[in-house]
Amino acid sequence: MRWIIVIVCLFHTSIGYPQLLINEIACNVPGGDWVELFCCSEQKLSLDISSLYVTMYYGTSEPLSQYPVTIYSYDRVETPWDDRFVVVHPTKPGVTDECDVTGDTNSNGVLDVYCNNYINSLWNTDCVVAIDSDDEPSNGGIIDFVAYSNRDGTLNQSIGQYLQSAMQHNQWAGASASEECMVDIGQSGILEYQSIIRKSGVDSNGHNDFVITSYQTAGRTNILPINHSRSEFIKIKRKIVVSKKNIQQLSVFAVQPCRLRIRLFSSIGYKIYESPLIAALPGFQLVDWTNTIKHLTCGLYLGIAEAQDNANCESKKFYCIVVE
Repeated sequence: MRWIIVIVCLFHTSIGYPQLLINEIACNVPGGDWVELFCCSEQKLSLDISSLYVTMYYGTSEPLSQYPVTIYSYDRVETPWDDRFVVVHPTKPGVTDECDVTGDTNSNGVLDVYCNNYINSLWNTDCVVAIDSDDEPSNGGIIDFVAYSNRDGTLNQSIGQYLQSAMQHNQWAGASASEECMVDIGQSGILEYQSIIRKSGVDSNGHNDFVITSYQTAGRTNILPINHSRSEFIKIKRKIVVSKKNIQQLSVFAVQPCRLRIRLFSSIGYKIYESPLIAALPGFQLVDWTNTIKHLTCGLYLGIAEAQDNANCESKKFYCIVVE
């Protein structure tokens, strides 16, 4: 009996990875689409995911890596990236994976792996994304699955078959394999700065688990859509910024696409810094003037962050205290 249980567990790979979820999908990125994996568990555990596939099934796919890639249910203090996430780039052949041995080689704070999958995935129309033990959807190896659609009334036949297989193995919910049970990405698909994100760690295997957001967060916690007016462009987390003379920067959160400029003034109103006009996409923007201002003395400075589009403009103040 014990051997039967072991064989069943090996055959149904999803039993061995119940905490591994698809957390974010970016399917319209000019520099290459990506999928973020997340290990969700209240218990401390680790999973080697190198042998698994992240695939839309169409065309060819390959395992994540030939070297161990471990994802954790908690963020370890000894690594500079968040160990709960791994970001998969499915259409980037020839790039060396970041694995347990290499760590974060490009220093972007994310563990990235690269695959030589179908070159035109992921589709920004009808599409599925799966974590699977192989690249065959019908044999019961699906670990997690997401189906999304532009709901234009014509479901792609191949995608419909993959969806049907996932539903037959209880990896996706719906009355039938149709666009209505898929995540709605709008008839034009998502924009280049948008992504499909999981609302929480709860997995009901349905489209209600996901929402479209304007804030891509590869390798980091998801940011849900933010309600804002058309004239609101930016948020500044700290209105009083304390910085050292050798590190002078400001983190600004753009709630919508805008053109951003930072100005810095002395206590008597003399302008000492003005940034170039920055084309800011939604999300966090780091403006750094460390190497721009020479011989900056310690003290209090007034800052103004200005953001605009073709119709509206917004200005917000902040204070910068420079210390040794």
